[in-house]
Amino acid sequence: SRQDPPHGEVMLLCVGGSGAMRTGLNLVLNFRAMGLYHMLVLALERDVCTSLWDALPSLACVWWPRRLEAPRPASLYNTMFNKVALAFFEARKVLLERLVVKHRLNVLHLDADTIWFANPYPVLKTVYRDHAIVVQADNPFANAGILYVQNVAPGDSAAWVLEELNRRIDRFTYRPESVKELPSSGWSTPPHFANADEQANLNDIIATSLNGAPTFAAGVEFYEARFKKDKGSPEAAKRMQDGRWTRKQQQGDVAPARQRLLSLKPDHSLDKVVHLCKMDSWGAVSAAPLRVPGNASAPAASLLLAPEWLFSHFPYGIFFPAYRVCHAASWGWASLSPLEQRLCMPGFRVPTVMVHMAGLRNGQWGRRGVMRAFGVWHEEADKVAPETWVSPRTERLLVAGPDMLRAGLASMSDFDAFAARLLLLGLLLGRRVVMPPLPKDARWAERAIEPRHLRAIEVGCGPDKQRVWLPMPHFKEPWCSGVDFLYEIDYRAVAPSIPPADVSHLRRRIHGRERSTHQRVGRE
Repeated sequence: SRQDPPHGEVMLLCVGGSGAMRTGLNLVLNFRAMGLYHMLVLALERDVCTSLWDALPSLACVWWPRRLEAPRPASLYNTMFNKVALAFFEARKVLLERLVVKHRLNVLHLDADTIWFANPYPVLKTVYRDHAIVVQADNPFANAGILYVQNVAPGDSAAWVLEELNRRIDRFTYRPESVKELPSSGWSTPPHFANADEQANLNDIIATSLNGAPTFAAGVEFYEARFKKDKGSPEAAKRMQDGRWTRKQQQGDVAPARQRLLSLKPDHSLDKVVHLCKMDSWGAVSAAPLRVPGNASAPAASLLLAPEWLFSHFPYGIFFPAYRVCHAASWGWASLSPLEQRLCMPGFRVPTVMVHMAGLRNGQWGRRGVMRAFGVWHEEADKVAPETWVSPRTERLLVAGPDMLRAGLASMSDFDAFAARLLLLGLLLGRRVVMPPLPKDARWAERAIEPRHLRAIEVGCGPDKQRVWLPMPHFKEPWCSGVDFLYEIDYRAVAPSIPPADVSHLRRRIHGRERSTHQRVGRE
């Protein structure tokens, strides 16, 4: 049911292209399923909002084209990376600052490539209520995509962090020559790299605040040499070959700042709020008081590097160990609801509250595939950007029976070839393929679920537990982009409601004789 958000709360999501629109809308629907409707979507162009409104008219969406149209000097950073992405990252941090500092709102800043298994507010408002900035931990401190900012007052240290981040992004975006003013970058010549990346600068700002002295070393100056070296600068090459210089840039200010982090033990009186399958994931967490350098009168604020059970990375880290605990037979799946079994959430306990898929290289369609496998994809999200689809939008299905796999598959490559032919056949016939699971007992299928391979994921608990195929989410090429299919576990749930005339079944043997798939379907 719909919940009224706590006073002054906003969830901020920025979306750009068709893939991000699709995963972004899924995230909106995901939160709405939890009763959370206070989402504000920021786009750079009106057309993005229009497409989202076509699918969800009640969505709050605003656009800011001036950030995309603003001329940028020809620095290496401005020319090497996608103009839309750079404008996107710049705009969302400016809006974040305005919502928090000017309008005194609490903001949950989101990336579209995330899965939220649970409502984060019970944790943020109880366990971590005393921290002004709760940010996903990353190297060396924080990930700039996922953070919650609360109870910030103009002039305090948390407000300074947001304002300083925008000052630095603006400085290096529009005045790249100013990189020469930094302590270790006076050697740089045009075109400068001038790293304006939001995450690199955020981490420098955290080190600045904890140490009480400005630093640009790890996020800007190290990368000035690294990228200038790639462009043939002898001065940059000289510095990158100097191990002492590179260590000083990367760790000279970061290491002492990390020593100032405090270790906070969990308050187990709040165990009921931290509703995890693997409760021993809840351990000590790092926090630190933020200060404004050179301004001792500015009120302090607390920074918390969120634990992995709250904001997790995917596919590495604690997510899969916790996910396996959620799958344990000891939860007594037979007595649990079909939804708990499909999601493998016993009593709606979760492996982590959120998982961030920034580490996957296969783009938004690949992330959509992972979300479908986990059972957290909303079909309504596919209504946006229909022009990017290769598959026909149809209710007619092509179901490959289990006998299609009995001939024996010796490797993951064999299954890939089978899946590719099946998907091609579905395209030719204008049908949506129902993809069978991987064989249960094959050793290669066991290796396929390892995070380093991620060719399959174990889904469903109880009688429907199976390993489902993923089309190479680690691979940078957009495999199967725009090609849709349905997993067998989800087909089983909806099969009774599908008219038999809309379902075509494939079988390897007919009347005792083996026939090809093409022959079988051609007779229908």
